[in-house]
Amino acid sequence: MKCPQCQAEIQTGIKTKPGLVPMLSGILICLVGCVLGCCLIPCFIKDCLDVEHFCPSCNAYLGRFKRFL
Repeated sequence: MKCPQCQAEIQTGIKTKPGLVPMLSGILICLVGCVLGCCLIPCFIKDCLDVEHFCPSCNAYLGRFKRFL
């Protein structure tokens, strides 16, 4: 794609971050009774994490892909 900030032809860089789905899943796991670190498991599953796109040239924020919600 073409970066709107620096006008360079780029392939976006990505960063994954936990969003609403892993947080709610962790709370649900705690409520069920698994509190010994099991509530952190959804934060390490890539299919549950939100993805932020940025330009590798100028480091401009390009957008966020939210999982499920």
